[in-house]
Amino acid sequence: MTRAERAQPAAWFSYLGTGERQVLLLRGLALLIVVVLHWFDRSTEGVLFGVPHMALVVLAYNALLVLLMRYVRWLRRPLNYLALDAAITTLAVYLTGGYHSSFFVLYVAVIIGVAFQLELLRTMVVTLVIGLIYVAACYVNPAGLQLAFAQYILAAKVLLLLVVALLCGLLLEQLRREQQQTAHEREQVARLQALDRLQESFVLSVSHELNTPLTCVRTAVDLLAAAGDNSPATRAELIRTMDHHVRRLEVLVGELLEITKLDAGQITLARQPTDLQQVAGRVVEALHPLALRKGQEVRLHRLDAPCPVEVDRRRIEQVLTNILSNAITFTPKQGHIEVRLAETAGGFQVSVADDGPGIAAEDQAHLFDKFYVVVNDRGLSGMGLGLYIAREIVELHGGRIWVESEVGKGSRFCFTVPASGKRVP
Repeated sequence: MTRAERAQPAAWFSYLGTGERQVLLLRGLALLIVVVLHWFDRSTEGVLFGVPHMALVVLAYNALLVLLMRYVRWLRRPLNYLALDAAITTLAVYLTGGYHSSFFVLYVAVIIGVAFQLELLRTMVVTLVIGLIYVAACYVNPAGLQLAFAQYILAAKVLLLLVVALLCGLLLEQLRREQQQTAHEREQVARLQALDRLQESFVLSVSHELNTPLTCVRTAVDLLAAAGDNSPATRAELIRTMDHHVRRLEVLVGELLEITKLDAGQITLARQPTDLQQVAGRVVEALHPLALRKGQEVRLHRLDAPCPVEVDRRRIEQVLTNILSNAITFTPKQGHIEVRLAETAGGFQVSVADDGPGIAAEDQAHLFDKFYVVVNDRGLSGMGLGLYIAREIVELHGGRIWVESEVGKGSRFCFTVPASGKRVP
């Protein structure tokens, strides 16, 4: 026999799931028990069809069911084939003697299968229905029910089905809870691992961001101290260098403090009627010199009418400053940046589009997360704080913020602010 031939049975049952295979095995075991019990009960009262022959019929039914499952999707649904099993079992009980039929064992297999599919309460209800169907089958073929103890045996069998359903249901409910708890613990572990990675990235980024200006300041101080005969122009340039990097340190420390306040819920918005176009104009004007040094063009597209909103002006300026400064940083020299305002349903939208390198899809999903750092061709880019702060501020105002980007085709950052009916002073 070739290897392909040996593998053929496995391929034949490949369309069956684990649950279907377990139920199939359970059916086979129950049918074996039926045959064994028949040797201890040779009564022919009420037997309309021989037990051995009925066992062969049930076996053929199982084989046919497995075959049909390959082509009929309806039969692959567990509750559907379990309902068929219950019907075939009831027919077998009726034909092989009613209440003393050993095919009663097949009901147990059906109930165990139901318990795997339904919660405890529904399993008990289905079992009660199956028990009533079994009682009805026994009364349709009343062989032996005239005996004094027969009614008690019949009731005991129904009670046995309910006990099996209860035990299986309780056991499976416990297993489901443990599986849910395990899945929850795995999710927590995954979140903690992701947080650890973010913290490691944050520490590396903070070290990089703080070390660069500190090195520049230390170098400038050393140069001032080493040569007392520096020209006034040289000293002025060194002082400007130190001032620039000290201010940069102030911004970095300020962002860290801002994060602490946001997480603690200590940010209070000083809302006031504002024209959003004026806010955008001030930010573009403030950052225009930075763009000029890189030969970039920053254009502001205004609306014909004012954009009245009730916001914390300083905070919204901070949001737009973070977004626009990022665009200037990542857009190459001689690049183009466009700031647009648009009216939306119930508010206004501000967008900043650039023709920079773009952002990968996997980074976009986490771009506004705290401490998330994008690694580009030039290394780490920021501490992962600016966009997180922007998102928190926008959401505090009742707006939302998002990014649209494609690698190699630039990025477009947008945020919305609800409109205000108050007049702008």
